[in-house]
Amino acid sequence: MYFLVKLKTLFIASLFIIFSIQNSNTIENKILFKIDNEIITTIDIYEEIKFLRVFSPEINNLEDAELFEISKNSILRDRIKKIEILQFVDELKVEDKFLLNMIKGKYSKTNINTLEDFRIYLKKNNLDFNNVSEKLTIEMIWNDLIYQKFNKKISIDRKKIKKELLQNSKKESQRELLLSEIVFTENDKINFKKRYEEILSDINDIGFRKTALKHSETDTASNGGIIGWIKENNLNQNIKKIVTQLKAGQYSKPIRTSSGFIILKIEDEKEYLSKFNLADKMEEVIRFQTNDQLNQFSRMYFNKVKKNLIIYGL
Repeated sequence: MYFLVKLKTLFIASLFIIFSIQNSNTIENKILFKIDNEIITTIDIYEEIKFLRVFSPEINNLEDAELFEISKNSILRDRIKKIEILQFVDELKVEDKFLLNMIKGKYSKTNINTLEDFRIYLKKNNLDFNNVSEKLTIEMIWNDLIYQKFNKKISIDRKKIKKELLQNSKKESQRELLLSEIVFTENDKINFKKRYEEILSDINDIGFRKTALKHSETDTASNGGIIGWIKENNLNQNIKKIVTQLKAGQYSKPIRTSSGFIILKIEDEKEYLSKFNLADKMEEVIRFQTNDQLNQFSRMYFNKVKKNLIIYGL
């Protein structure tokens, strides 16, 4: 099978409908895309845009066509994962305590402490709890699926980690970085060059975070590419060699990984005094590298699933 997207001229009409009407009850609900038995409608796009505007407010200054494209890609990622997940589970359901833990982790700045707090917060922002809950549930079950499939393939060189940690143990001051990423895949050299030039042009025109929203092919795209605060010494050596040459505000050239290419940006940096404990540091680096490898397995598996689906733009 193959991956196919057919985009027709009702895209323009759909843009007009979505962006000119504020109340979703009055939007003419048209089918825009179909993946397997999953359909994506104008209402779905409208609801996704509302979600992104609340949790990724930097999108609000984008052009309508760009906002549509970002929302479409975000929904496609969710639906593709949903289709694959339902081959392994009977329903999309997780325990409330796990859902709450994810909410607290992803949206810590909102000061959510209970599911009822989250319901109230979403209601204030005109968002549907069930829709948002399903998005988070898909993410959790997908992550669990990836772990079950690939955890035995994780390769951690403990001797190498120990050696590197001991080499850096005399450095009291360590660097911690707030990193953002743009992840993309291109197999053809000509297409790679064209894609990279488009990304560079957009970074210059609209900034790194909006470009991540527009181009990045991983889940961090909906958060403007933000990965979070990472201790520099936790990065694998290949990434670390490149990142150590960058200062706050700078970004790397595309770095080849097993799942594609990644452009990293240092959004901010700070130094901290490290009290060296080998066992604790070993555990911390191993945990980070494990998550990093699982993320790469996730991207590879997602791309494989996507290639085996036909996506119709109706």
